Amino acid sequence: MDPLSELLSSVRARAASWACLDARAPWGVALRGRPSTFCIHHVVSGAAWLSTEDDGHALALTTGDVVVVPHGGAHSLRDRTDTPAVALEELPGVRARGDARVWHLTLGGVGTETRVTSALVELEDPFSVPIVSSLPPVFRLAGAGAGQTSLVEQLRLLAREIASRPFGSDLVLARMADVLFVHVMRAYVETLGNEPSHSCRSLELVSALRDPGVATALGLMSRRPEHPWTVASLAEHVGLSRSAFAARFTSLVGEPPLGFLTRMRMQRATTLLREGATLALTSQLTGYGSEASFSHAFRQWSGMAPGAYRRQQHAGQSNPGTDPGARPRDEGVQDPPARRAGRA
Repeated sequence: MDPLSELLSSVRARAASWACLDARAPWGVALRGRPSTFCIHHVVSGAAWLSTEDDGHALALTTGDVVVVPHGGAHSLRDRTDTPAVALEELPGVRARGDARVWHLTLGGVGTETRVTSALVELEDPFSVPIVSSLPPVFRLAGAGAGQTSLVEQLRLLAREIASRPFGSDLVLARMADVLFVHVMRAYVETLGNEPSHSCRSLELVSALRDPGVATALGLMSRRPEHPWTVASLAEHVGLSRSAFAARFTSLVGEPPLGFLTRMRMQRATTLLREGATLALTSQLTGYGSEASFSHAFRQWSGMAPGAYRRQQHAGQSNPGTDPGARPRDEGVQDPPARRAGRA
C-alpha cells in the first residue's frame, strides 16, 4: 500500500449530502457548522466568495477552483462579501426524487450566473488521522496538477450523477464520498511546499509520507491505536533497527513514535467520549489495561478527567447558543493546554 493510502485507510465516510447550485447575483448561501464534515465546493462557472464564520476571512473563488472546509466549520458562499446569506435549509430547492441528501438549488436575482457543485461528507473519526487533523480551517485547490485534474474529473462526474440520477446513482454517490475525500487529500499533498499558508505540521507529515518505513508506521498506529505497539515492534514491522527507526520517525514527524501513538489514542478517546462511550469501553478501544490507567493518561494529556470532558461536551451540545461546528479544544492542529505547557 502506498504511503498516503496507509495514512488515510482508517477514515471512512459515514454519510454524505450533495448540492448543485445555480445562482444569479445577488445571492448568498450559509452553511451551519457540521462536526466531522468535510465540505468540498467546486466552482463550475462564474465566481464566488467564501467567508468563514469564526474569523470572517473571505476567499475569492473563480471558475475551476475547489475550496475545502475540512473540519465542518460554519461558512457561506455568496456573489459579494456584503450580500446577505440565507441558511441552506431555508432555501427553496428541489430534492432529487425526494432524496433528502441531494439538492438542486436555483436562487438569486438576474445578475451574473455562478454554478457550484458541493459535497458535504461526514467522516468517521477524522481527527484520528494526523494529516487530516493538521489541515487548515479552509484551503483552496487550484492549478493543473495531476491531483487537481483527477479531483475536478470526479466532481464533474458527481455533477452529472446529481443532475440525471441514472440507475445505480444512489450507490455511485455513496461510494463517491470516500473517493472524493482521497482525491482532495491527494491534491492537497501536491500543493504542500508551494503555499506559505500551510502549517509546519502538514509539511512534516508529508515529508514523513515520502519515507516508506515511517509512512507504514504512521498507518499502523492510526488504524490500530489500541494495539500494544512498542518502538521495537514498529521497527520490526518496517524492517529497521529500533534506534534507526526511532531517530528517523522523530526527525520526520516531529515527535517520538510513542508520543504520536498517545496522541492517536487520545484523539480516538475524545470521539468515543463525545459519542457517549463508557470509560471501560473507551479504555479498551484505546489500548489501556484499566479505566484507572486510561483516566490518568487522559488527564495528563487534556488537563481534565474523561468524565468531566464528556459532561462538558454533552453540556455544549445541549446549549442552543453553542456553535455546532465548533471543535473541542483538543482536536485539530492545536494540542490541549496541558500538553502545550508540557512542551514549553
